[in-house]
Amino acid sequence: MARYTGTLVSAAALANDTGFAWLMGNATGGGVLRRVILGVRHTTAATAVTDFQCKVGIARVTNAGTTPGGGVTLNPLMGRHRAAALVLSTTFATPPTLQTPDQLIIPFNAKSGVDIPAEFLEEFEVDKLTTDGFAFLNRSGAMPANHVFDLFIEAEE
Repeated sequence: MARYTGTLVSAAALANDTGFAWLMGNATGGGVLRRVILGVRHTTAATAVTDFQCKVGIARVTNAGTTPGGGVTLNPLMGRHRAAALVLSTTFATPPTLQTPDQLIIPFNAKSGVDIPAEFLEEFEVDKLTTDGFAFLNRSGAMPANHVFDLFIEAEE
């Protein structure tokens, strides 16, 4: 199985319940989410992060949405593997519809971060469909000004 990684930065000062990343399948392939690392950062390097409790929800989506944007390249961990079939986007004109409740909510403190190894959790499978995937959502309430989420994912195809 091939492994791929991707990193992205959310928009600053996200509103509550706002999606900032979508991991989606496509017509030729899907995969399994294997790891999520999250942190909060102040966009000004010399300014400390405000101390607050964060929650990021991971929700399954049920349609393709319209006009994905901000595509993030998923890089293979080994050079012999083909380009990733999974797609990681940061925006949609009309985001995919979410299933409720979230499949997972990750609480953490903004000054710490979190690492979720999902190595043996087969529940995070993305089918070989343009209509299947996961949305990453701010469930923390409105983020303070100049604060962003940094997201790292590892996926397997």
